[in-house]
Amino acid sequence: MDCVLKECGRIYPAVPAIGRNVLEDTKICGFTVPKDTTSFILTYVLHRDEEVFPDPEKFDPDRFSPENRVNIPEFAYIPFSGGARNCIGYKFAEMEIGTIICYILRNFTVESLNKVMPVSGISLHTSEPIRIKIRPRAAHES
Repeated sequence: MDCVLKECGRIYPAVPAIGRNVLEDTKICGFTVPKDTTSFILTYVLHRDEEVFPDPEKFDPDRFSPENRVNIPEFAYIPFSGGARNCIGYKFAEMEIGTIICYILRNFTVESLNKVMPVSGISLHTSEPIRIKIRPRAAHES
Protein backbone atom coordinates (compact mmCIF):
# COMPACT_ATOMS: atom_id res chain seq x y z
CA MET A 1 0.00 0.00 0.00
CA ASP A 2 2.87 2.39 0.81
CA CYS A 3 4.26 2.07 -2.73
CA VAL A 4 0.83 2.79 -4.25
CA LEU A 5 0.39 5.92 -2.11
CA LYS A 6 3.89 7.17 -2.95
CA GLU A 7 3.24 6.68 -6.67
CA CYS A 8 -0.04 8.62 -6.32
CA GLY A 9 1.94 11.42 -4.64
CA ARG A 10 4.49 11.34 -7.45
CA ILE A 11 1.95 11.60 -10.26
CA TYR A 12 -0.45 13.95 -8.47
CA PRO A 13 1.44 15.92 -5.79
CA ALA A 14 -0.89 17.85 -3.49
CA VAL A 15 1.04 21.04 -4.23
CA PRO A 16 2.42 21.10 -7.81
CA ALA A 17 4.85 23.98 -7.06
CA ILE A 18 6.79 25.03 -3.94
CA GLY A 19 8.01 28.62 -3.58
CA ARG A 20 11.23 29.63 -1.83
CA ASN A 21 13.34 32.80 -1.56
CA VAL A 22 17.00 32.51 -2.57
CA LEU A 23 19.11 33.42 0.48
CA GLU A 24 22.35 34.24 -1.35
CA ASP A 25 23.59 34.62 -4.92
CA THR A 26 23.69 31.08 -6.26
CA LYS A 27 25.19 29.63 -9.44
CA ILE A 28 23.21 26.85 -11.10
CA CYS A 29 24.41 25.38 -14.39
CA GLY A 30 26.42 28.52 -15.15
CA PHE A 31 23.57 30.94 -14.37
CA THR A 32 23.53 33.22 -11.34
CA VAL A 33 20.31 33.38 -9.36
CA PRO A 34 20.46 36.61 -7.33
CA LYS A 35 19.77 36.79 -3.60
CA ASP A 36 16.11 37.52 -2.71
CA THR A 37 14.83 35.99 -5.96
CA THR A 38 11.63 34.01 -5.52
CA SER A 39 12.13 30.58 -7.03
CA PHE A 40 9.76 27.69 -7.53
CA ILE A 41 10.28 23.95 -7.42
CA LEU A 42 7.79 22.46 -9.86
CA THR A 43 7.11 19.12 -8.17
CA TYR A 44 4.65 18.18 -10.90
CA VAL A 45 7.52 18.47 -13.42
CA LEU A 46 10.24 17.17 -11.07
CA HIS A 47 8.30 13.95 -10.49
CA ARG A 48 8.18 13.38 -14.26
CA ASP A 49 11.95 13.48 -14.85
CA GLU A 50 12.54 10.53 -17.20
CA GLU A 51 16.10 10.05 -15.93
CA VAL A 52 14.77 9.34 -12.44
CA PHE A 53 11.31 7.95 -13.28
CA PRO A 54 11.41 6.07 -16.62
CA ASP A 55 8.06 6.18 -18.44
CA PRO A 56 6.89 8.87 -15.99
CA GLU A 57 3.22 8.95 -17.05
CA LYS A 58 2.83 5.24 -16.27
CA PHE A 59 1.40 4.39 -12.85
CA ASP A 60 4.07 2.05 -11.43
CA PRO A 61 4.10 1.59 -7.64
CA ASP A 62 7.13 -0.72 -7.96
CA ARG A 63 9.25 2.43 -8.38
CA PHE A 64 8.99 2.73 -4.59
CA SER A 65 9.70 -0.88 -3.64
CA PRO A 66 12.65 -1.19 -1.22
CA GLU A 67 15.01 -2.39 -3.95
CA ASN A 68 14.05 0.43 -6.37
CA ARG A 69 13.64 3.27 -3.84
CA VAL A 70 17.43 3.39 -3.30
CA ASN A 71 17.80 4.52 -6.95
CA ILE A 72 15.70 7.67 -6.42
CA PRO A 73 17.89 10.67 -5.48
CA GLU A 74 17.08 12.32 -2.14
CA PHE A 75 15.18 15.36 -3.45
CA ALA A 76 13.78 13.87 -6.68
CA TYR A 77 10.54 12.90 -4.91
CA ILE A 78 9.12 15.63 -2.66
CA PRO A 79 5.30 15.60 -2.65
CA PHE A 80 5.34 17.36 0.75
CA SER A 81 8.41 19.53 0.02
CA GLY A 82 11.81 18.53 1.38
CA GLY A 83 14.64 19.44 3.69
CA ALA A 84 14.30 21.60 6.78
CA ARG A 85 11.18 23.37 5.44
CA ASN A 86 9.14 20.30 4.53
CA CYS A 87 5.53 19.83 5.62
CA ILE A 88 5.45 19.21 9.37
CA GLY A 89 2.42 16.91 9.04
CA TYR A 90 3.50 14.77 6.10
CA LYS A 91 4.09 11.56 8.11
CA PHE A 92 0.70 11.94 9.78
CA ALA A 93 -0.92 12.65 6.39
CA GLU A 94 0.67 9.51 4.87
CA MET A 95 -0.54 7.35 7.79
CA GLU A 96 -4.02 8.85 7.73
CA ILE A 97 -4.39 8.43 3.95
CA GLY A 98 -3.17 4.82 4.17
CA THR A 99 -5.59 4.01 7.00
CA ILE A 100 -8.57 5.52 5.19
CA ILE A 101 -7.77 3.86 1.85
CA CYS A 102 -7.27 0.44 3.50
CA TYR A 103 -10.58 0.79 5.35
CA ILE A 104 -12.45 1.74 2.17
CA LEU A 105 -10.90 -1.03 0.05
CA ARG A 106 -11.55 -3.70 2.71
CA ASN A 107 -15.17 -2.74 3.20
CA PHE A 108 -16.35 -1.42 -0.16
CA THR A 109 -15.99 -1.85 -3.89
CA VAL A 110 -15.23 1.43 -5.64
CA GLU A 111 -15.99 2.09 -9.30
CA SER A 112 -15.22 5.22 -11.31
CA LEU A 113 -18.17 6.53 -13.29
CA ASN A 114 -16.30 9.08 -15.40
CA LYS A 115 -12.84 9.91 -16.69
CA VAL A 116 -11.47 13.19 -15.38
CA MET A 117 -8.26 15.03 -16.14
CA PRO A 118 -6.11 16.89 -13.61
CA VAL A 119 -5.96 20.68 -13.87
CA SER A 120 -3.04 22.57 -12.40
CA GLY A 121 -3.46 25.67 -10.29
CA ILE A 122 -2.22 26.47 -6.80
CA SER A 123 -3.14 22.85 -6.13
CA LEU A 124 -4.05 20.03 -8.48
CA HIS A 125 -7.74 19.49 -8.99
CA THR A 126 -9.91 17.75 -11.56
CA SER A 127 -11.49 19.21 -14.67
CA GLU A 128 -14.91 18.15 -13.41
CA PRO A 129 -16.28 16.48 -10.27
CA ILE A 130 -15.18 12.88 -9.77
CA ARG A 131 -18.14 10.53 -9.80
CA ILE A 132 -17.76 7.13 -8.14
CA LYS A 133 -20.01 4.27 -7.11
CA ILE A 134 -19.30 2.76 -3.68
CA ARG A 135 -20.95 -0.51 -2.69
CA PRO A 136 -20.51 -2.40 0.60
CA ARG A 137 -18.62 -5.65 0.23
CA ALA A 138 -20.29 -8.89 1.25
CA ALA A 139 -18.86 -10.35 4.47
CA HIS A 140 -17.04 -13.14 2.59
CA GLU A 141 -15.38 -10.72 0.10
CA SER A 142 -13.08 -8.92 2.56
